[in-house]
Amino acid sequence: MAPAANAALITYSYDHPIMNQYESHNATAIIEVDSVLRGLVSVQFNSDPISFNWAGLVPLMYDQPISDTDALYENGFEPFVVDNFEFFLFLDLFYLEAGMDIFDNLHLTAPFEGAHVGNRDSGDYYWLTGRLKKMALAKVPEPSSVLLLLAGLLGIGWYRRGNSIRGVSRVPC
Repeated sequence: MAPAANAALITYSYDHPIMNQYESHNATAIIEVDSVLRGLVSVQFNSDPISFNWAGLVPLMYDQPISDTDALYENGFEPFVVDNFEFFLFLDLFYLEAGMDIFDNLHLTAPFEGAHVGNRDSGDYYWLTGRLKKMALAKVPEPSSVLLLLAGLLGIGWYRRGNSIRGVSRVPC
């Protein structure tokens, strides 16, 4: 039997202030990223000036070196808009080879993860001031293809067995 494949939801939590040059507000957030779809899955963000819940696919917008040694890469998700609020998340990774991204190198995610949120109507934008805390990976089981094949074969066999038994019981008098 082949082991079941797993899709991993990478969950980050945030419980620090958000601030700009004029003000600061307490904020909490839960951010989930799907490693199979390679996109942002959901954000639940709560603070005094900005609160929203959102779910959907937001692919990586860029994967670029941000140092002279090409050892530090920044991966940014496309900003998305919920009502009048905008959200942007980036993750910095160390020691990557060209073409590799966050999902291939979760163990190398740097402490410089971050994001900003903004109110598009008022023009007020706030930086998340603390680190995003990576929570344990949630393994989402997916059915093994071998197990699905076996279940299908058993179903066909059971169906044929039932038909053959009923066919024998119909003997004309």
